[in-house]
Amino acid sequence: DRVLLSLGLRNEGFNNKNGDGKSYIDLPKQLAPRLGATWDVQGDASFKVFGNLGRYHVPLPTNVAVRGAGSSLYTQENFVYTGVNADGTPTGLTSLGRAYSANNEYGQAKDPRQVAAENMKGNYQDEFALGFEKALSKDLNVGAKFTHRALKVGIDDHCDDRPFMAWAARNGVDTANFAGYNCALFNPGLANTFNIDMNGDGTLEKIALSAADLGMPEINRKYIALDLFAEHPFDGKWWGKMTYTWSRNTGNMEGQLLSDIGQGDVATTQAWDFPEFAVNAQGRLPNDRKHQVKLFGYYQATPEWGFGGNLLLASGRPKNCIGNAPSTTGDFFTNGAITNYSHYNSAYFFCNGVASPRGSAGNLPADIRLDLNFTYKPDYLKGFGVKLDIFNVFDRQSPQ
Repeated sequence: DRVLLSLGLRNEGFNNKNGDGKSYIDLPKQLAPRLGATWDVQGDASFKVFGNLGRYHVPLPTNVAVRGAGSSLYTQENFVYTGVNADGTPTGLTSLGRAYSANNEYGQAKDPRQVAAENMKGNYQDEFALGFEKALSKDLNVGAKFTHRALKVGIDDHCDDRPFMAWAARNGVDTANFAGYNCALFNPGLANTFNIDMNGDGTLEKIALSAADLGMPEINRKYIALDLFAEHPFDGKWWGKMTYTWSRNTGNMEGQLLSDIGQGDVATTQAWDFPEFAVNAQGRLPNDRKHQVKLFGYYQATPEWGFGGNLLLASGRPKNCIGNAPSTTGDFFTNGAITNYSHYNSAYFFCNGVASPRGSAGNLPADIRLDLNFTYKPDYLKGFGVKLDIFNVFDRQSPQ
């Protein structure tokens, strides 16, 4: 009568298909155990201790099917011209050559076996939480919660052909007719098996590579937080609650996005295209906010009129200094040289040629916002009410 246990096992399956209806990632079994426990310490619901332990999966978004796995057309063609019309269009166009695609995207159908590594694992994180809530009196509730989350497996795209060329050299495979590598989804930091036609004979070679072969470090993302709150329950006149969160969000993989540069190509960011991008990538992740204070309140001035407000105070997000590769000679796989092998230019965690770990360039300004609201419920019209919300009252603009 005082302890509640919630035990569960959840299975989630995701099957991603391209525009031709062909599956390129099929994850039918992703088991997620869950355990929750709540203890009514004194048996009167005035003091609760609780804990939760669970695994949580995230599906691969469908945008990958459009370009990464679909029949994508993405070409460029260069021209010279002799003049310009009044509407700005050029005249006398002469092509300097056929249209070309940096990623070999000419609208051709893709073999789903080449789009993603074999037997991939799905995105998931494990979470542990432990806390309590206690009523100190009828006018004051307090509580605290500790949370720990850890990313275990991620999915992104990989675009480096060097590991495959090295595999071909080790296995005596002739790459003279190799058509090129167009990137493929994989599990960063783990061993992966790819299917690629290395010798151009139309048959896919099965290429098993370790994380070391790929040059990729083990992924990690850890979020730890301590949440505290104090609340005055609504007593007919007013209600108020204050929360404070101290947290740290660190690692070398944010998740499915790359907010460091505002890249929204979900699960196909540039972060794991080449191993050079992982150098100095360990640090404070984009959503790291050390301190957050939130105040909520409501005051019933009269039976008809009520006033409320929310105040947010949050530490600014971390800043990066991301720059060019410090070297244009050497090779990452032979001597660890961080080169602009992929021609991405300012995409590395180096600043003016010096190592610049993620999140080490200070903080953005604090995020401060006040919202107010007013409610009117006339006595002469029971059940009717009007509410006015005013967001960001002082129009404060903070870089995010």
